[in-house]
Amino acid sequence: MDDDRQPRPPEHPELTPEELAEQAGTVEDPVGAPPRKPDFPDPDPGWKPDPGRAREWEELARSISKEHRPRREDVYPYLLIRAMSPGDRGQRPLWPPTVCWESPDILLLDAAYPGPFDPYRLEATAQAGRSYRVFVRVWNLGLLPAVGVHVRVWVVEPGFIGAGNASDPYYEQHFVGGRMVDKLDDRTRPGSVAVVELDAPWTVGEGAFGHWCMIASATCPADDYQGPLLVNENRHIGQRNLDILAPDADLQPLLMGLGGLVPDGATLEVTHGGTAVLPLLQGFLPPDDVAGIEAPDVKEVRAGVDLGGTAHLLTAFREDGRTTIVRSRALLQRLGGRSGELAAMLARPGGARQLIEKLGPDRVGEAGLQTDAPLEKALPEAFTRLLDLRRLEAESVARGLGGPGGAWHLLRFTLTSERREFVGGYSVALH
Repeated sequence: MDDDRQPRPPEHPELTPEELAEQAGTVEDPVGAPPRKPDFPDPDPGWKPDPGRAREWEELARSISKEHRPRREDVYPYLLIRAMSPGDRGQRPLWPPTVCWESPDILLLDAAYPGPFDPYRLEATAQAGRSYRVFVRVWNLGLLPAVGVHVRVWVVEPGFIGAGNASDPYYEQHFVGGRMVDKLDDRTRPGSVAVVELDAPWTVGEGAFGHWCMIASATCPADDYQGPLLVNENRHIGQRNLDILAPDADLQPLLMGLGGLVPDGATLEVTHGGTAVLPLLQGFLPPDDVAGIEAPDVKEVRAGVDLGGTAHLLTAFREDGRTTIVRSRALLQRLGGRSGELAAMLARPGGARQLIEKLGPDRVGEAGLQTDAPLEKALPEAFTRLLDLRRLEAESVARGLGGPGGAWHLLRFTLTSERREFVGGYSVALH
């Protein structure tokens, strides 16, 4: 075969070095080539090792490697009787600033009704001489079922009960009854909450004023509690210390009763709960009675100082034989300065007394009332002056506080000791 008939390879043009580099590209660090070393600066000739640096890293390693304990509610039962609504998940203490004496889990039905628990039959306030069936709503927020839950209820004379006066004979705890519950499911199941009825009805005796304070407890072998019945210290305890007044109810006996329970040197502060009255009433009134209820914003409350969600109305105390009752708004006006800073101080425990002391004894009368009369007589008079009222019927007080016509108002009375420690609280809802 002739060589000219064999196929010939294609002819490629010869490339210049510049063209070859353009087509082949350039690689600064081809595969397998050693990496370029960074340009480190020369070491400091005066450098010395830091012995504390090693300890710092050792502590960090220990903190990362140590065993972390899980939360109790993820391992055991976690019983709860709510101290307030909404949002209570068992953290204690709550006060300050969250109230702890408005438990929506202690409920009453008229003893004449024999049927099952019915929220449409709830009784807002216990009346003297009548009998009631007592129910307690108990929660298990743990991931383990609560077996053998023991629910108990006591009643205490109306007023302020706390760590500072629990041994006072006036605040003696009268046992009402109890009930054992076989099991509450874990928190992932509907059976983790139960409404438990006591084994006996409660017949209300004659109280000094208002209603009786009610205290409930819930325990089980795997989540036991045998300590004092102090709601602000333990989630096993719930307290219902409030009155829900009809429009024609007279507020004067209640104010006199509360004023008479303030020891010398202690401080009574009165605040307005604003819109917090709505969840409170939802817990204690039949659903039909709650529909359409209105509540004022704290900015609409007359004579109060807005603390953000609540309004501070007045401060009262008796010391050295003299009763002093100071209106909060007048106090801040007399002090001058930045109202925001003064209001923040007013919101702190003991802040009201500090502001009054800052004003001085010679000027206290400009912001309120000073008298030799006992606090139980001076407190009703201070309310009439505060709201410019002639009478203290609940409806008149509600109008004096302001807000929409017919709105519900929540008044909270908080007692702190001479050492500025929390004692207890009492709430009144009215319209």
